[in-house]
Amino acid sequence: MLPSKVKIGPQIFSISFRDPNEDGMLNDGTMGYTIDAGNIIVLAKNMPKTKQRVTLMHEILHAARYTFETGMPKKGDDYDKWEHYFIGIYENVFIMILDDNPELVEWLQDV
Repeated sequence: MLPSKVKIGPQIFSISFRDPNEDGMLNDGTMGYTIDAGNIIVLAKNMPKTKQRVTLMHEILHAARYTFETGMPKKGDDYDKWEHYFIGIYENVFIMILDDNPELVEWLQDV
């Protein structure tokens, strides 16, 4: 069973499955979204579990960026600087998310 929340560093994000016909943010074909100000992750409930898993990880990575992002490189900086900027956001965060959310890990592995 999917956990109802995910801990991302010091933040707790609730996870909600919603009907796209009843959620204006999902009725344009969007499969999920994250509201940073409300610590909410929303997924369309009409997807197969394999898509739900990918969509949830996508939204968790958005939430991780919102939680841990610091200053960005300059617009003209080279690819290497940008690549390491994004990897740097996620390298420790990803381990923390897995460690702090065993129910989520179990759900993601149950195919």
